[in-house]
Amino acid sequence: MVDLVLRGGAIALNLLLAFQFLRARPIGVGTLSGCLLTLGVASYVLLSAPAMPEALGAAHIIPLLLAVLNPVFLWWFAMALFRDDFVWKPVHALPAAFLLGALLLGVLGSPKLEGARTVLHQTILLTLLAHVVWMAIQDLRNDLVDSRRRFRIALAIVLPIAGALVAAGEIYAMFAPLPGWTPPAQAAMLFAISFVFTAWLAPLRVDMFEAPAQRGVIEAADLSTAERVELERLKRVVVEGVLLEPDLSLGRLAGRLGVPEHRLRRLINVGLGFRSFSAFVNEHRVDEARRRLADPNRVREQIVSIAFGVGYASLAPFNRAFRDRTGTTPSQFRKDVLGRLVDSENL
Repeated sequence: MVDLVLRGGAIALNLLLAFQFLRARPIGVGTLSGCLLTLGVASYVLLSAPAMPEALGAAHIIPLLLAVLNPVFLWWFAMALFRDDFVWKPVHALPAAFLLGALLLGVLGSPKLEGARTVLHQTILLTLLAHVVWMAIQDLRNDLVDSRRRFRIALAIVLPIAGALVAAGEIYAMFAPLPGWTPPAQAAMLFAISFVFTAWLAPLRVDMFEAPAQRGVIEAADLSTAERVELERLKRVVVEGVLLEPDLSLGRLAGRLGVPEHRLRRLINVGLGFRSFSAFVNEHRVDEARRRLADPNRVREQIVSIAFGVGYASLAPFNRAFRDRTGTTPSQFRKDVLGRLVDSENL
């Protein structure tokens, strides 16, 4: 009875979250993958109950597919959440193809292949979980969206524990029957996680997915008078070239301004419309690099020298940031701009 109540509660909570994701606006990769993720969790909770697949009969196929693909849904959700420039591409469906292949192997293969299927499935699961955790902690300190920063921390703590326990249980079941207390314990864990995240995300924090605010437009209600003064001070040091300093970090900039890090995050996020510190820095560095590359007096200056001059420690991150912002390489940008300049002078 306890197992039944906990599973029913976890399923209901995840269905509520799925509804919240569906009604969120704007609809995008993040909200759609979040909906699929919560439906996948509800499906796993249902099918992992003792004898439930047999009781459902052929109707268990749909929740089975959702449960099997749930690691991929989580992976998509995390990329959409933590990468502001994420665009879904067909290559992102490859893990789903592997998981479906592993499922087909178990359905059509011999019982001897069941172990191989389980190991393959758990390997893919743990690999995707590891990547999600890495994304969650990779840019934690530079994330300027408070609700998303807290979500990163929760995800980085909960996922390794829950994923490892689920994987360990399924691998253990390959060699021996699970103890009788395992299903209720699993149901309790899933209900607790579902309850915490539902209480947190309902109503859904749409600011984690929405596009950055229009930069430079500040409403009176957004910042206090003291924050506006600090914002003007931030703008002054930006004009003075502080963002071109190598090894600049959020902490160093906060120290330079004499404000706490959390307040600097708010100034850059609310006051200037950036969602991450790296995007803030890269935009100004690339803009300065474009100015230098378009300067005829610097035509002989090597691109690597310009990269160092605007604060990058090596050429690779400079090229990547420049291409992301302009859609072209620094060398092609210089060629096009100076070429047009020469053509106009010859007219």
